[in-house]
Amino acid sequence: MRDLLESDIRRAFSGVMLGPGVSLRQAAVIDRYGEGVTEEEFRELPNSEVTDDWANVPWEELERDNVAHLDPEGWRYYIPAFMLSVLESYDPISMRVVGTLASLNPDDHLGEYHLPRYNLLTYEQKQVIARYLEALPQLVPLTDVDLPIVRSGLEMYWRNYLPLIVVEGPK
Repeated sequence: MRDLLESDIRRAFSGVMLGPGVSLRQAAVIDRYGEGVTEEEFRELPNSEVTDDWANVPWEELERDNVAHLDPEGWRYYIPAFMLSVLESYDPISMRVVGTLASLNPDDHLGEYHLPRYNLLTYEQKQVIARYLEALPQLVPLTDVDLPIVRSGLEMYWRNYLPLIVVEGPK
């Protein structure tokens, strides 16, 4: 199940590039309110990062975890790498994990914060995220804090992208 899910994530997000989106290093600068970085340096940061293939983003870059400061394009580019990183190395106190799961749970901020991100996704990408959230509790030992976050995200938004199961009654 895990191998199939990983393969589906890679396929659904294949070819997604950062484009004009906020990069992880830019998100780190945003987190520091731009302190110590000029506007020109900020614009140049993506030139020193992997921006054309999310699957090649180094682990150290994901550990910077500034998912909250990514714009919709940046989030769409990095979310498959973050999702796979949670499968590979679930650590409930890692901000990489916390940020990833929080970004998939629209809670009270669907319209103002999450929807612009989610609207950039294709239907296939939404489906694979839904399947990811549905399968995650069976694939990693989610804590009592993370399990409700995953379930909430699934119920509040992503469940709409899971296949419908039709149960036929007696004939």
